[in-house]
Amino acid sequence: MNSALIQIVVSVIKEKYVSEKAFYAEKLQISPQSWDRWKKGEQGLKYDNIKIISTLFTDYEWMLVQKVVRNAEIMPEVMSDPVTEYKYLKYQIAKTWVNHGMVRLEWHHSDLNEEESNRKSNMTILQLIAEYNFWGYNDIIEIRLPGILRQQIAYDEVKLLQWFDDESEKLKDTSH
Repeated sequence: MNSALIQIVVSVIKEKYVSEKAFYAEKLQISPQSWDRWKKGEQGLKYDNIKIISTLFTDYEWMLVQKVVRNAEIMPEVMSDPVTEYKYLKYQIAKTWVNHGMVRLEWHHSDLNEEESNRKSNMTILQLIAEYNFWGYNDIIEIRLPGILRQQIAYDEVKLLQWFDDESEKLKDTSH
């Protein structure tokens, strides 16, 4: 299994779940040993488990992951930190979409419920939805952020664009 993919997947799991174990035990239903071997690149996962992993991402984000993974194979600077590369791209694309008025913004609040008890709760999720007037073919980027940030940004696109710039700068600073 590709190291860049593993790093990105683990990062997103930590962002969305209370622990890695909560994800692999509940969703993949695999042992800690199998999970560790997969993370070390010693064994693959079943196709069905890869499909489950892909649901951690929107379709558009999963496409971005594949591009980062591909570029990590040929570009050492991407391989050195594929997680930062993925997040940076996500923010830059989201910023471009907002800047050009290409998306509809939807705010959601993740609530803790019985079905998804191992997911992190009390998160604000900003969905940027690029619609093409073809059912099922929208491109969506989801950004998880602290609830207080929503109150500061709300629907002010200028503040949202500034936030994307600030986050992108932080990512650039950590990659050096």
